[in-house]
Amino acid sequence: MFLIGRFLSSLAKASSLIGTICVILMMLHVTADVIGRYFFNAPLPGTIVVVANYYMIVLVFIAIGVAEEKQAHISVEFVTDMMPKRVQTGFSVFSGVLTVIVITALMIAGYTEAVKKTNIGATMEQGSQMIEVWQSYWAIPVGTGLMVLIAAYRVITTVTGLRSGLNETVMDAELINE
Repeated sequence: MFLIGRFLSSLAKASSLIGTICVILMMLHVTADVIGRYFFNAPLPGTIVVVANYYMIVLVFIAIGVAEEKQAHISVEFVTDMMPKRVQTGFSVFSGVLTVIVITALMIAGYTEAVKKTNIGATMEQGSQMIEVWQSYWAIPVGTGLMVLIAAYRVITTVTGLRSGLNETVMDAELINE
């Protein structure tokens, strides 16, 4: 089981790298557009469509699995911290199962929409150009799929008490389990 967690963590790291690359590309793209627009009166065509339909979508949905792996989603533990450990574990499992159900529904809807947009070759118009955007729809099922895998795996390891391997090095895991 530990190796599955390490594999999921490596997928999350790859997703994080993709998100970082998107941020850098978006920054460079927008900067080049602003410089072109205000200094040379020649903006880059399609900047708004590319930023909104590629960089932002990929950044948000690919990184959603990273947030799940690091347990970085917003949570309020004001009341549960005062409860016994077993009750806290029960709430954690319930929360994980609910996450898997809701995000699976989002993943299926995203997949359905991605297939539709791919089949019609979805494009958006900016100025006099048509820019293909169907590819960006695939970031939704991929990112949510990673989140579902990580959340389901975390539920399994919490219920079974096995080492997860998520977001920890082998040395950390050995120290924790000694």
